[in-house]
Amino acid sequence: MKHLIKSSALAFAIVATLGLAPSQARADGFNVNGSQASVLITGSSVVMVVSGPIFLSAAGVRGAADMSKESKERREEKRRISAGPLPDLEVKSVGTAEDGGRRVVLEDPTNPENHATLQWPKREDDPAAGFSVGSKIAFQASPQGAGWMLRNPEGAALAFVPTIEAVDESRTRTL
Repeated sequence: MKHLIKSSALAFAIVATLGLAPSQARADGFNVNGSQASVLITGSSVVMVVSGPIFLSAAGVRGAADMSKESKERREEKRRISAGPLPDLEVKSVGTAEDGGRRVVLEDPTNPENHATLQWPKREDDPAAGFSVGSKIAFQASPQGAGWMLRNPEGAALAFVPTIEAVDESRTRTL
């Protein structure tokens, strides 16, 4: 942006100088008639008309490249926490929420303070159909570390739970 401001100021100074050239030429004793002044001003205007859009396009491309580079650097600086191992959790309840969505409550049998609630909005299929009270649910971390695949005791996939960072990267809080 600073580069664009500096270059714009320079372009303005050049245009102002070219506009004053005929009056300066007369003051210094040069003989410039109206036709010659018109050619001088028209010539400089053509240069500005042709080079102005090219200059602005180049400045815009450079600015966009700088912004893209800064965005990439911020993403790389951001510490990513990947999905790690979690203990198997027991299904404590499977129910329907007030809004018609489905809810599954999970709890660690060895540590009751370690619990989770899975919720889905109302929809035609039943995402909680594979969960049954008392069954153990295994949390299998995804290879890229974006979340966990929940599996029943037979190994069937029940749901995918993303990490908070994966949700943030997708620019949404609702899945």
